[in-house]
Amino acid sequence: MRTRVTGFVRRGAATTAALAAVLLALAAYVLQGTLHTTRATEEQQRALVVAALFTEARIAIAMQEVNLRHYQVEPSVAVKQRFQRVAEEADQTLAEVIRAGGEQARADARRLRDQQTGYRDLAERLMVLVADSDPSHAQLDRLEVTPAFYSLQDDVDHVARAYHDAAQQQVTALRETQGRLLVGTAVGFAAGLALVGMIMRLVLGYQRRLVEQADESRHLALHDPLTGLPNRTLFGRSLDAALSDAAGTGEHQVALMVADLDGFKAVNDTLGHHAGDQVLLEAGRRLSAAAGDAGVVARLGGDEFAVLLPRVTCIGEATALAESMVAALRCNFALEEGPAAISGSLGIALSAAEGLGEELFRHADAAMYRAKAGGGGVAVYDAGSDTGSQDRMQLLAELRGLLDDGDPQGRLRLHYQPQVRLSDGAVTSVEALVRWDHPERGLLLPAAFLSIAETSGLEVRLTCHLLALAVRQAAAWRLAGSPYCVAVNVSPGCLVDAGFVPAVLATVAGAGLPPELLRLELTETSIMADPASTVRALCEIRDQGISVSVDDFGTGFSSLAQLRHVPADELKIDRMFIKELGQDDGTPDAVMVRSAIDLGHNLGLSVVAEGVEDVGALIRLRDMTCDFAQGYALSRPVPADKLPEACERAERTARAATAPGHRAGGPPATGRHRAAVRS
Repeated sequence: MRTRVTGFVRRGAATTAALAAVLLALAAYVLQGTLHTTRATEEQQRALVVAALFTEARIAIAMQEVNLRHYQVEPSVAVKQRFQRVAEEADQTLAEVIRAGGEQARADARRLRDQQTGYRDLAERLMVLVADSDPSHAQLDRLEVTPAFYSLQDDVDHVARAYHDAAQQQVTALRETQGRLLVGTAVGFAAGLALVGMIMRLVLGYQRRLVEQADESRHLALHDPLTGLPNRTLFGRSLDAALSDAAGTGEHQVALMVADLDGFKAVNDTLGHHAGDQVLLEAGRRLSAAAGDAGVVARLGGDEFAVLLPRVTCIGEATALAESMVAALRCNFALEEGPAAISGSLGIALSAAEGLGEELFRHADAAMYRAKAGGGGVAVYDAGSDTGSQDRMQLLAELRGLLDDGDPQGRLRLHYQPQVRLSDGAVTSVEALVRWDHPERGLLLPAAFLSIAETSGLEVRLTCHLLALAVRQAAAWRLAGSPYCVAVNVSPGCLVDAGFVPAVLATVAGAGLPPELLRLELTETSIMADPASTVRALCEIRDQGISVSVDDFGTGFSSLAQLRHVPADELKIDRMFIKELGQDDGTPDAVMVRSAIDLGHNLGLSVVAEGVEDVGALIRLRDMTCDFAQGYALSRPVPADKLPEACERAERTARAATAPGHRAGGPPATGRHRAAVRS
């Protein structure tokens, strides 16, 4: 019995020892496998990152050569800028590998960067020779540039493939490790050990989390985080695939739509960004519902969406779908903060089988801006209407880029022209006039680019940007003890935009400027274009204390019956009637100026004469009881830091002209004096 007991005890002890050994071994195995999986995952992630960076560098290097060859065919500034941009991308990508990669990766990246620098220098020399039409560029290309590129291309291809293969090996190794770990854990389950089962569940949970995190990272990289729609990258891949399919079959076309939400900025400004996010979510849902399974909807950024129809047979098919999308966007958005009225502008571009993705995007974008300029709705790309001259399109792209980036370098600047009160010669207000300090074209006057903004849907954004500059400057002058009223010109489409009036009021409040120190100037013609909407907006602005001026009066042939309902404070007589005013009192211009002054006073408005270019006109305006005057005879528009001196000169000129002894019938200013006051 004792022997049996002893044997049982021994077997039990042996079993217990064996079970303990199994548990310890299993625990050690699982622990080692988990640590190895973690290390393998980290190595895999690093390898994937390095491989992706080398692939990006390879693509950027290839694009350098594409743009260089393009430049040889078409030596333009735009092509050269694209070359420089992709060259910078290649340099930055290699620099990132040097910063984040392992020792071997850093060595490879340094070698490639040195080759890239050499190739870039040679390419830039070649572009200079091409631009100068130097025949030696062919020899430089054949003997130096092309060999340097092929050497660089072969090296970066080899490196990218090597690191891609290494990353794939890391993936395979991780999978093998995970498989072995799963088998070991299954053996533990077969042994019936609860502890082993718990460990297995923990390990499997950890593995699932790794996979989920990888899937989530891939999803976030290719989808918009707010709406969940594909982003520009994934949409671009879908577009390229659709174009490739169209090129392969030749039986159908690809339709690309770009949609922009009209009135979205007003929602953000008045109801807040949370409401704006709700609008974007709902807009994405409505567009996706309208597109159905036949289309791909993506959010490109901001309030801009894109829709891809991979297979269409005619433009009518795409237009019908676009109309249904715009109709869906016009329905009120029920937000937590209250209802919001949003509409959409949608541009369509149809590609033949050989169409390129970027070209199709540009066409759809141009059509969308034409639709926006026409008040929203749908527009189909038309080369005659949307392309224009190359110079105009380049200016449009540059202006849009400035507004998208917020103009960090201050290229859009305001000059200010003093307005003198003729009763005492004092400067009480100034008019803000925009100038574009273009890096290549020099200082551009408004005539060079305002019409582009007005016909391309940028007029509201440009006006709001310039208004903010003027308001901040007026606030600074007020703090410095010079409370000038600043007059800002408003483009025709601004007052019919739902977000413009809230933006004006928010800008004034944000700068701490008293509303009476801001005056909005609108042309007579723009007011008459949509009198009802314009009058409503002007009443809302004027109720807040901001004054309103009717600019270029006398050139629009407007109805006085309509004009009397405009809530204006000031009438500005156009310069075309002032130009010859100082020469003869009996001219039709003099009669019209006197009549306009009387009309303005009878309506309770102050009257400003603009374009005063000689002292004789200034004297005659004083005799006609005109209230204010501005023009080259007093001062040219000057930068803000030059305004105090300009105001002093304008006041001296006005007071000298209106002093006792000067008569309206006296001789006009001599040519020498005119040259002085115009300078």
